[in-house]
Amino acid sequence: MKKILIADDEPNVRLLFYEALSDAGYQVMTAVSGHEALQKIFREKPDLVILDIKMPGLHGIEVLEKIREQDEHLPVIICTAFRHMEDDFALATSNISGYLVKPVDVEDMKRKIQEVLQGESVQMPEGKEEPHGASV
Repeated sequence: MKKILIADDEPNVRLLFYEALSDAGYQVMTAVSGHEALQKIFREKPDLVILDIKMPGLHGIEVLEKIREQDEHLPVIICTAFRHMEDDFALATSNISGYLVKPVDVEDMKRKIQEVLQGESVQMPEGKEEPHGASV
C-alpha cells in the first residue's frame, strides 16, 4: 500500500484529501505545518507528498528545499490556492512532480497521484505552461 503525506494547514482540506485517498486505497498521513511535514517525511518515508505552499511557520517552498536536500526523488505535488504564484520560478527549479490549484477536484487529484506514482508526467493546470527547462 502506497503512503501519502498531506501537508496543509486547512483542516477541511486535510479531511477531504484524507478521506478521498484512504477510500482509494492509500495509507494517508497528515501534517498541519511545514515542521511536522518534515518530521513525518523523514520518519515515515511516504511514497508521495502533497504540499501546500502557504502554511504558517515553515513556508512550503522551504519545506520543498529541505526535502530536496535529503531526497531528490521523492514525488511532491504542490497544492495552492494561488493560480499565478510569485514563487513560480522557485517551484520550477525545485523538481516538483505536479501542481494542484485549490479548490481541488478530488478525481483530478487522484488521477495525478496515480500518474506520478506510475512515473508518468503530470500536466500543468489549464492556463499554466510548463516552465522552460524544468522537470515537472
